[in-house]
Amino acid sequence: MKKVIISQNVFTGLQDQPEPAAILIDGAKIQAVAPTLKDLALTGEEEVLDFGEQLITPGLHDFHLHLFTGALQMISVPLHDTNSAEEVIEKVKAYAKNHTKKWIIGFGWDNGSWVEDQLPTKEMLDLHFPDQPILLNHLECHYCWVNSAALREARITNDTPNPSFGEILRDEQGEATGILVEKAQDAVQQLAYDFKDEEKIAMLQTFFKEAARLGVTSMNDMYAPFSEYLDDFSLLYKLEEMNELTARVFLQPRMDGDLTRAHQFRADYQHPKIKMNGLKQFVDGVITGHTAYMVEPYADQPHVGTTTYPLEEMKKWIVEADAQRFSVRLHAIGDGAVRFSLDAFEEARRMNGHMGTRHTIEHIECIQQEDIPRFKELDVIASVQPYHIAALEQQVYVDRLGEDRFKQTYYSKTLLEAGALLAYGSDFPVVSMEPMREIYHAVTRMDRTNQKTWGTGEQTTMAETLRAYTQAPAYGSFSEDVLGTIEVGKYADLVVFEQNLFTIEPSDILNNEVVFTMVDGQVVFEKQAARTL
Repeated sequence: MKKVIISQNVFTGLQDQPEPAAILIDGAKIQAVAPTLKDLALTGEEEVLDFGEQLITPGLHDFHLHLFTGALQMISVPLHDTNSAEEVIEKVKAYAKNHTKKWIIGFGWDNGSWVEDQLPTKEMLDLHFPDQPILLNHLECHYCWVNSAALREARITNDTPNPSFGEILRDEQGEATGILVEKAQDAVQQLAYDFKDEEKIAMLQTFFKEAARLGVTSMNDMYAPFSEYLDDFSLLYKLEEMNELTARVFLQPRMDGDLTRAHQFRADYQHPKIKMNGLKQFVDGVITGHTAYMVEPYADQPHVGTTTYPLEEMKKWIVEADAQRFSVRLHAIGDGAVRFSLDAFEEARRMNGHMGTRHTIEHIECIQQEDIPRFKELDVIASVQPYHIAALEQQVYVDRLGEDRFKQTYYSKTLLEAGALLAYGSDFPVVSMEPMREIYHAVTRMDRTNQKTWGTGEQTTMAETLRAYTQAPAYGSFSEDVLGTIEVGKYADLVVFEQNLFTIEPSDILNNEVVFTMVDGQVVFEKQAARTL
């Protein structure tokens, strides 16, 4: 049966304000959009759902998350709101009482937000967990806190060398402290993340139910070293067979110079709801851990950070990938990493011409002024995560970068006004997948205190914010012909919000909720039944 969805407030994405509209849906796609129900040529057999004054938008598209790690986070110890190492330990102890798996895994602690900003140690965990291995991921997932049992399981000793990108932090006696940075985490993660297929499917089922509840109908899953030991994208096909894949997943596997592997991956994942979109790699780490790659040394340490691979090697990978029409997405947080990424994309354009690729830089936490216009010049997408400014402490960034460079962090409006295509995402599980948080912090720029802004004038309007959450990700996923706006011929991926985001006070955005989510014309979440005409 055909469906018609109507509201007095429909944001199609084609204008800056919601307007009255009636949307006729036939199967998986939108057949017609008209100002009123009377303007549609109906037979009288259609099901008509009236949402009154509630806001309807295109389905939300999270342009940057980590699917399998996010699914794992949902069943792990939640540590995002902890204020001390002691509070973390109490949460781990409470979790351990009801869980019997060998490893205890947690996500979200951040010493930068604690009363005492000091890294914790393995001894703090050993007091309570002398034998059970504990792996607690830092909020940014670029370093973790483990106990002695975890180090023993991973065979990390005082003589274990550091990886080329990463570090086993050690005390003055050369003994591992329990903090593993970047690739040093691999040894514990590959053991802790050893799950059976049925366990992973159960995690994914929980994840997609939550995504539907939040109105996330499409997502871009991004390669990360911390997710490699979990990722098994063939399980998405099993979910689709079970009719439980309730969102579209665009995959960005690892870029490592092996394009034979990349071509095979692209051939394996060309389903309408499970599709390879490009390749992903990390240029650097994070500012909080001094592993982001900077143009000038950190304000509090005499070095410029580091890169994951030699830059000339990585530039070669990028040029070769571009030549074979693979779009490349680069994690680049420091201003040095952002500049390198732009330089590499410029070199690819010079060597190959425009291959129709849609390259993207992820995060862009710090950028030099002269590099801002290059996004438009090189047709590079700016992938930004607005809630990050509330997940981390401003003062930590001031300490790491100094006052002047701090003013060049977390741009949104500046990039948009310079002509960059701005796309929003969450980076889940680094922060919540909750779109209301991303939208709130995009339009207010409030930091974690909800009293101070981060970046004067960097607020995006509601229309700009929603386009960055719908249209821009659709374009970045080569799907603008079928996703991103409410238009004839596009998939009926729609979201209905309890309140109109354009008229409520910004402070009420966080209390707003999705009441209805549709994918392919099918209802995948319904908190509130619409009035049926």
